[in-house]
Amino acid sequence: HTNSVSAVVFFKDGRRVATGSWDRTVQIWDVEKGALVGGPFKGHTDYVYSVAISPDNRRIASGAEDGAIAIWDVDNKQMGFKPLLKRIGQVWSVCFSPDGKRLARGYDKTVIISDAKTSTGAVLSTLQGGGGEVYCIAFSPNGLKLASGTERKIRVWSTENFKLLFDINAHDGWVHSVKWSPDGQQLVSASEDKTIKFWDSLNGAQIGQPCTGHTNEITSLAISSDGSFIATASDDKTVRLWSIKSHQQIGLPLEHTTHVCCVAISPSGKLLASGDFEGNLQVW
Repeated sequence: HTNSVSAVVFFKDGRRVATGSWDRTVQIWDVEKGALVGGPFKGHTDYVYSVAISPDNRRIASGAEDGAIAIWDVDNKQMGFKPLLKRIGQVWSVCFSPDGKRLARGYDKTVIISDAKTSTGAVLSTLQGGGGEVYCIAFSPNGLKLASGTERKIRVWSTENFKLLFDINAHDGWVHSVKWSPDGQQLVSASEDKTIKFWDSLNGAQIGQPCTGHTNEITSLAISSDGSFIATASDDKTVRLWSIKSHQQIGLPLEHTTHVCCVAISPSGKLLASGDFEGNLQVW
């Protein structure tokens, strides 16, 4: 990439990742060979902030500074649909539901849920973010709930009736990333306040102590598929690993030469991918 790598996500095969960049493209990389194997997918007119891969691994969704989302067909490398052009506000986050039928996006101060199966991408519901920009969103593993992060707050909704279940006053700054544990029992959040916190997904109660150690804001969070550890990326130029059980740091920080924008863990838990401000993608 010729500009910041703002998003990275692994395919289920663990051999490829999709990346989004401020260079306005989405790309697919073979992590073992370090080779570009898909794209660059071009069509966004501004910074790409987020990418998501559909559960069947056949589509990539991307969201951008220009307010547009695109869905790309991995096999024929075509853009499926690109609604929401000429809108005011950024798409900070995109996420497929576990069944692949719906796509959620954090758009400006709202969460928009749309039909991911049709070419028009019909909007199914618009949820109020409850504050400033919605930086992050995540469907629960069973698809029945949706979490979002904004300034200081996490909100959790039912995806059956789109009612707000509860708010969490989570952090002393923007919530940059929120993820569900694989068993759906915990939410994990990372913030500009340099901390990672854990929450009971039934009632929003905090679990244990925060993870602390980063010396600058945390930009991204990933959870291993077995729910044993998390990885975080930070503007302090490091990626760090943490135990979900003890909330303690595992090993030494992994170092970049500049701000780290995003991190992902492979399905096997054996590989990490992280992207930085200078356009580099590191695989650990």
